[in-house]
Parts: sequence; structure tokens; C-alpha cells
Amino acid sequence: MVQAMGSSDTRKICARRPLRFLLLALVSVVALGNVVKIVVADIPDVLQVEDISQGSTGRIRLQVRHLNPSGTHYVDTIEVDIDGQIKKFTLQAQSANPFTVELDLGQFQGRPNVKARAHCTLHGWGPWSNQIQIPEFAEVGTTLLLAIAASLLIARKGKKK
Repeated sequence: MVQAMGSSDTRKICARRPLRFLLLALVSVVALGNVVKIVVADIPDVLQVEDISQGSTGRIRLQVRHLNPSGTHYVDTIEVDIDGQIKKFTLQAQSANPFTVELDLGQFQGRPNVKARAHCTLHGWGPWSNQIQIPEFAEVGTTLLLAIAASLLIARKGKKK
């Protein structure tokens, strides 16, 4: 025997549909909330570039931040931009964070501008660091040159007397 549905029965069924949808959505959010995790890529960041040059040989010391390094997740390459010319340096896996690395830039003339960035084996390239200018003569070289000039001047005055 088939009964015809009245308008009140139709309203009850229609009212249940949004409730079923909301219940299904709530269950889905709770279930996926336990499975899906927010992931933040940890790209390496060059925190500091310091000039440690000696004479006309350019050297820099970099401090690099990179969280959770491991044997497969580490900073493998440093790029240094010296007045538009890029030099690449290959690194071994690190265990410290932050870590420090000293790089030999070779001979240079003038006062080059230098900046650096680091590459992670998992997350790729980090941003370029702040740019520094490497003086033509390092502070140690300049001090030594001034000391020699002063001693020669004193020796010369001593001979005149």
C-alpha cells in the first residue's frame, strides 16, 4: 500500500538535508584535522655577512640559519654575488643551527659589493642577504701599512738628528 506524502512530511525531509550536510561536514573536518598538518617550508636564511679579507684576498664569514638539518636536509650550496658575478660554494651537511662558514672569494680589485644566499636540499633557495662592501685593503692591511709608514718616518727623523 502506497501512501501519499503530505506537505508536512516533505518539509521534515527537506529540513533533515541541511542537518545531514552539516553533520557530514563536521565529521570530515574533525577526521581531516587529525591527518592534515600545516607545513611551513624552512628555507635557509643568511643572517650575517662579515668581511674577513686579508690584503687583496677577499674572504667573508657567513652566519646561516636553517632549522632541523639532517643527512638529507641541509644547506648544500652557497651563492655569493660579487658585483654581479656569481660564485658557487658546495658545502657538507651541517648539524648546527645557525652555522658559520668562511668562504675565500679570491683576488679582487676595488671595493666590490657582496651578498649571499643559501640553498637547501629540500626547500630550495633562500633570499639574498644584505649587501656589504669589501674595502680595497682590509683593516689589518691598512693598519699594518700605516704602522710601517710611521716607523719609516720615525727612523728617517732619527737619522737627521
